[in-house]
Amino acid sequence: MNLLINRQQQRTKLHQLATHFHCSVVGTCLTLDELRKMARQLKFSINSISSDHDLHHIFVVIASESSYENRRLQKYLDKKYQAVIRQFAKIRNGEVLKTRWQEALKSGEVAGAYWAMVTHPIISEELLDEIYGEIHMLSHLSGASIRVDMLELSQLQQQNKELKRQVFDLRINTQKRLKEKDEMIRVLNNRLRTAEVTENQLQCVQAQLEDYEKEHFVEKLQKKNREFATQLTIEQKQAKCLEKWGKQWKSYAQFSDVRHLNLEEVLEQTCQERDNLETSLSHLLNTKCSECSECKNCPNLCGRSILFVGGRKNLSRHFNHLVEQYNGNFIYHDGGREESHCKLESNLCQADAVLCPLDCISHDAMNKVKRYCKHNAKQLVMMPRASLSAFVNGLNEVANL
Repeated sequence: MNLLINRQQQRTKLHQLATHFHCSVVGTCLTLDELRKMARQLKFSINSISSDHDLHHIFVVIASESSYENRRLQKYLDKKYQAVIRQFAKIRNGEVLKTRWQEALKSGEVAGAYWAMVTHPIISEELLDEIYGEIHMLSHLSGASIRVDMLELSQLQQQNKELKRQVFDLRINTQKRLKEKDEMIRVLNNRLRTAEVTENQLQCVQAQLEDYEKEHFVEKLQKKNREFATQLTIEQKQAKCLEKWGKQWKSYAQFSDVRHLNLEEVLEQTCQERDNLETSLSHLLNTKCSECSECKNCPNLCGRSILFVGGRKNLSRHFNHLVEQYNGNFIYHDGGREESHCKLESNLCQADAVLCPLDCISHDAMNKVKRYCKHNAKQLVMMPRASLSAFVNGLNEVANL
């Protein structure tokens, strides 16, 4: 009975609270800066405390002990929240006490109210458990809020960097525009001075004109003015004609430049084909070279079969002769003019390499040859035209592979 009366008259000491309250009291009612300051006052070695969690843990242990450090901690809490403690000390009804706690939760001022509540002499165990649970959940909400705040802080830092960059660019742009504005002001001032001079001259001319209008030769001046206007009209028409001719000649010059470049490319290609043809003809006309099967200077097809698709049929016998001189076998298909596409497929199977002219072959035959060579990894040489020189150039490309 005496213990009950004593509890109703005196506040609960810190070390008398249940163990699980010590962590929430230290974490809710004291800041890290306050804990560090108190640790220095109690002459703790701050350097030995490696983290904020270690500092928190030390004071949680102190809160559970009946020691000098505990009394200092109790005294600091009572002094810090003395105004709230006095307000709650006037309450002698559990329901009113619970109502005041709910008001503190809504206002967000829970630290002082929590300390005053857990040490209040008339608080029930049920209410103690309730406020402990609410503080526990607030710590979770606070942790989640801190994570969101840290994410927002990171985003704000990124935005801050971007804004700084934009401000820097804006400053540079502003300085540039100021310089341009100063230059424009200078130019406008020069123009203004010139305009003032011109205005003075116009005033003098106007005065002279007024004098001229009073005399007889003003009619002569008007006639001369009409003549000048007529001549100006003629000159303007001629200028338009010249401008039109200039555009036509400019267009023709551009066309000539493109045509010149195309002719240069064709000439370069023709010269290359001529050189290859001369070299091949030189090899073919050299009797000793044609009789020697191991001549390293002569292109050699090594018995491979060469398929020529398209072109003119009357050239095929010359192509056949060239392939035989290159030690190869010649196969010809006209690209679908007279011979069937089935025969083309059979010829493609027999060939080791395929030559096609771009100027004398059907689209169907060209597409079929490209697909077949791509799928079967056979060499395909596209000739710019169906000629002996282009064919020799293609054979050299195949022979040198």
